[in-house]
Amino acid sequence: MSDDSESKQQFDGRIHLLKTLASFVNPSENSEIGVTLSIHGNIVSGTMIGMKPYYEEFAKSVIDNVKDPTTDDATVSKKALKVLFENMQEQAAAEQQSVKDIDIDHIFLRNAKIYNGARVIPGVGTMYWVGKLESVDGFFLGMMHPLEP
Repeated sequence: MSDDSESKQQFDGRIHLLKTLASFVNPSENSEIGVTLSIHGNIVSGTMIGMKPYYEEFAKSVIDNVKDPTTDDATVSKKALKVLFENMQEQAAAEQQSVKDIDIDHIFLRNAKIYNGARVIPGVGTMYWVGKLESVDGFFLGMMHPLEP
């Protein structure tokens, strides 16, 4: 009797189809798809985007909203943050190019909403969310939208 277990890929506890979607979307600068995730009893819904757009948009959001109470001019802090985020993006890009087959293990969402019973967090504004694939219990394609009161 032959043992096929060596030739078959073992299930690693992650949702394989979601990992396949993430491996398509994460390296892309333009691909995105609406998803709703069940994570340890919580619901997270948003638009799955690539890692690079996530970091670019997240950085822009932080820089646009920074207020520096130590100076009258917040541009000093904004410039420092911009350099910090640019360095982080360059380092991530260099690592991504140096490793041929990157194991996709995170999901990046824009316009994320976390549903807690009847409450939606956040109620307004754009929220960027990142989470581990291995933490997802279930998912469906498409985003949830809160009911209007």
